[in-house]
Amino acid sequence: MKPIATWMVISVLSLAGVAHANADKVAMILQQQREIRAESEHSTGAYARFGADTLDRMHSAQDQVFRLLDGKTSVSELRPDEQVELFNALEQVKAILADNEKNRQKCWREHKLGTTMKVTRCATLAELEQVRRDSEQWKAEPTICGQRDAMTDCGGNVRMGFRP
Repeated sequence: MKPIATWMVISVLSLAGVAHANADKVAMILQQQREIRAESEHSTGAYARFGADTLDRMHSAQDQVFRLLDGKTSVSELRPDEQVELFNALEQVKAILADNEKNRQKCWREHKLGTTMKVTRCATLAELEQVRRDSEQWKAEPTICGQRDAMTDCGGNVRMGFRP
């Protein structure tokens, strides 16, 4: 009976450790974003290289982070959609600071094919742009119907009764 009690205590302590780690994570995120905000509001230092519009985008993303984490002690308290929104806002700040917008991750929630369950999908902006370009190229390529002449139908069959 003693091994079970020991296992229960270890389980409870590990769960408490996870909860504490999540609380620390929220506190760490908020502290880091507040420090970045305080430094970026002055036009000197590491953030002097950014223009006003870039700083406005970063501050907007930070406002979103502050709004989402307001009153929360753990990221797991957020709904999945809010977790995605938080991730995207933090990625926006990170991309601005690193001046690397193309490699910014963007996540979204979508229905899994054939179900009502939602899954989270992520891709970089460069990957999304490549998919967009590839799909436009695919749509622009002529199909059999696009290559037909007046004597053939869409399937490539010779039309009956065709008179040139």
